[in-house]
Amino acid sequence: MTNPLLSILIPTVVGREEQFIALAKKVSGFTFSAEDWFTGGFGVRCGNIEVCVLRDNKEMTIGQKREELYKRAKGLYSWQLDDDDDISDSAIDLIIYSIKQEPDCITFRENCMINGQYFSSNHSLKYDDWGEKQDGFDYVRTPFYKDVIKTEIAKSVPFEYIRYGEDHAWSRAIKPHLKSEVHINEELYFYIHNSKPEDHAERYGIK
Repeated sequence: MTNPLLSILIPTVVGREEQFIALAKKVSGFTFSAEDWFTGGFGVRCGNIEVCVLRDNKEMTIGQKREELYKRAKGLYSWQLDDDDDISDSAIDLIIYSIKQEPDCITFRENCMINGQYFSSNHSLKYDDWGEKQDGFDYVRTPFYKDVIKTEIAKSVPFEYIRYGEDHAWSRAIKPHLKSEVHINEELYFYIHNSKPEDHAERYGIK
């Protein structure tokens, strides 16, 4: 069997099984229990894509976990989705179509819901760095793991083994390696964040 075109990589932690199962079902079309996902093997093949999960109880830093997911990916391209976020119904079809153009990365717009308030975000290789209030968007981002990146390039750029801020740090590190993109001018990624009374140490697994 040939390698899949796309690896969808989902880092998760103990206690977020409900959110994870909902996202995994949406991207794979399969209804598995949490334990089926976590004990039945690392990757589940679904036609042109594979869905891979890595769960721990915050023993690993998120930077280490993201790097490990890329190392295990078998797809030509990889896309990391956080377990409490979502994607549009058309996202995978649009991405598979864009992969045929063989860019280094595939970028798109992001829908950010923060404590019930909408913010617009655009990801693109054209930006020099992350910023705010540009091109009519609340946020702009250079490509990072939320975007679809050629797996061999993603594997070549290590993460800092840190518990937060790994996203911006890695985006800066990988940008010089990305020479071409397909930009999809639609909101494909849905970032969902609701503030909770948990403290900083609990959220990021700091002991």
